[in-house]
Amino acid sequence: MSLLVQFNEVTKKYNDQTVIDKFSYRLKNGEVIALLGPSGCGKTTILNLTAGLTNHTAGEIQRNTDDIGYVFQEPRLIPWKTVLDNVVFAVKSGSKQDKLEKAHHLLAKVGLEKSMKCYPKQLSGGMRQRVSIARALVSNPKIILMDEPFSALDVSLKRELQEDVISIIEEKNIGIVYVTHDPEEAVRMADRIIMLEDKLCKVKREISLERVRKKRDHHYIQKMKCELSECIIGGQSRYVETV
Repeated sequence: MSLLVQFNEVTKKYNDQTVIDKFSYRLKNGEVIALLGPSGCGKTTILNLTAGLTNHTAGEIQRNTDDIGYVFQEPRLIPWKTVLDNVVFAVKSGSKQDKLEKAHHLLAKVGLEKSMKCYPKQLSGGMRQRVSIARALVSNPKIILMDEPFSALDVSLKRELQEDVISIIEEKNIGIVYVTHDPEEAVRMADRIIMLEDKLCKVKREISLERVRKKRDHHYIQKMKCELSECIIGGQSRYVETV
């Protein structure tokens, strides 16, 4: 797998306040990394640094691609454009027909083939987030950044969307950095989980999930969720990572 992004002891300050202190990680193509930690610990700042939306104060960021899609916690759709037009708008190149075909394909992948002529105000929250995911993926980016994209959804819809995203990223071999505060969601989605401290984005623990996603049954997910939860509250884990 080729290297997409690498942070080497990256520090980020806003005025005199340090938000991230000497944080390091790397992302390869086809890899899903979950950043797991409490609100305010700097997870979104890591995404913004990865995307190049903000500059770091110290350390080094090696970014080997500028083809990056971003899925925010709240869908940021253009209200006067239809679902189809919102996705077509994000296609960077190609003929009009090519753009339409790409948009149709992604919207079908996320189950919106019957809602392409609707406007955002006519959609449920979950449907709007599906449009946001399709829009982020439509230009075949090398990296997708996801900032708690399912946090406002109910459990059944969240699971369904997770499966849609997993199917797409495995098909396209995209690198994902995925922010969450939900241990179960991290286990379902990620190849590696980076657990962060409450402050300054310090790495508390990093776990590689060797079992492929399709073979992560209920028992395995609950076991790993328990391990992560115990680590979050500072207890000693009862489990050792196994496959």
